[in-house]
Amino acid sequence: MGLYTAKSSLKGQVTVPAEVRQLIGLQPGGELQFRTMPGGKVEVVAKKRSIAHLKGIFARPSSPVDIDAAIAAEVADRNRPQHPRRGG
Repeated sequence: MGLYTAKSSLKGQVTVPAEVRQLIGLQPGGELQFRTMPGGKVEVVAKKRSIAHLKGIFARPSSPVDIDAAIAAEVADRNRPQHPRRGG
């Protein structure tokens, strides 16, 4: 955790220190979000523009998934008399 200082211009503009930009993943032209917190504190986060930053967080299936077979299996499972969702 670090402490960084920036000055405000007459227009209220602030240059975000390079270390902070890198830490929060702020890209050139990126946007910041400011969230006010109790006690007069402000949380600053880089707004993500796309879901591209999520790439790779989900494991890939070991083989291709047959979506029709998966749906058919779920329908068959739900239609079994003892299925808990049907109250059986």
